[in-house]
Amino acid sequence: MSPVRFHSRAALIAAACLGLTSTANARGVDIIGHWVIAKAQIAPWADPLQRGGPAEERRLVGRTVTFAPRWVKGPAPLGCARATYATHHDTADLLFEGALAEPDRDGKPRNAHALARALGMTTRTVETVETSCSEVAYHLFSPTTLVFGLNNRIYTLRPAR
Repeated sequence: MSPVRFHSRAALIAAACLGLTSTANARGVDIIGHWVIAKAQIAPWADPLQRGGPAEERRLVGRTVTFAPRWVKGPAPLGCARATYATHHDTADLLFEGALAEPDRDGKPRNAHALARALGMTTRTVETVETSCSEVAYHLFSPTTLVFGLNNRIYTLRPAR
């Protein structure tokens, strides 16, 4: 085992023991409740020549996603019967699996912070919630703005009224 890997694992174990990382529960996740997928937009990293069709967007926008302590109910691929939650804080360059920070198709660097601001991020870091339901990560930009990326689209959720 390399020293770097050992130190990384040791740091993770220490952080977990100190409560610095979290496996979220009903009290610790700010997204518990009903959310509506309010809108979708083409992701900044999407190749304009391969955007894909809008069928998935039409299928998802307007639908409700409900996050409960032990399950998530929503359209595929978002829901599951036995959900667990993990949370962490991400900077703009880590959002959407780092896609905002990847170079554009011409190899030019992107400004992840400017792109994240344009999407609604107003803080240095945001809470990211991952569920065991899918590989979708939800980024909590504010108490009323939750976003996720799926198939070259960014979806914005708002609390259901």
